[in-house]
Amino acid sequence: MGKELYIARWWGGFVGGSDDSLLLLDYFGMQQEEKLPLKGIMADLHIDTILKNGDVNDGDAYFETEDSCEAHFDMAVDVVADLSAILLESLESGVVEMSALDDGGEYANTFSILADKEDVSLLLGGLDSFISAPQEYGLAEMMTEEDLQELVGDCIGIRDALRRAIDY
Repeated sequence: MGKELYIARWWGGFVGGSDDSLLLLDYFGMQQEEKLPLKGIMADLHIDTILKNGDVNDGDAYFETEDSCEAHFDMAVDVVADLSAILLESLESGVVEMSALDDGGEYANTFSILADKEDVSLLLGGLDSFISAPQEYGLAEMMTEEDLQELVGDCIGIRDALRRAIDY
């Protein structure tokens, strides 16, 4: 296992514990660069437009794999929450160790995410959209009210920590 994650209190449950989380880890595992611009990550995952248009509820997030296939996420909001947590890990720890995110997983690369306030603001807007109306999201149909509120609480914690990390 890698080092203790700054985001350990959130990672591995509803944030970082879904099938979409595993797919996002596949995306990061494929990266060969050590410094990844958030703008490029969001473009690769096709969430930049989703966030700009406020379509986090029903936007189609996906990325192209090394063999030119499209890997689609089930819920864009999962990607927003997980990416926000991974960005927070990078900002607070300086580097993200894949072995810490995916204990026992196949990836061992490390990377950091380069972000400006404008790009982080897009992620924060996506989190705020979910936090303010979680029942409007497809996730609400698949979770108990208690679980949904736990996820909302995790997203609030991540959002607030991200805001502090970037002096927002």
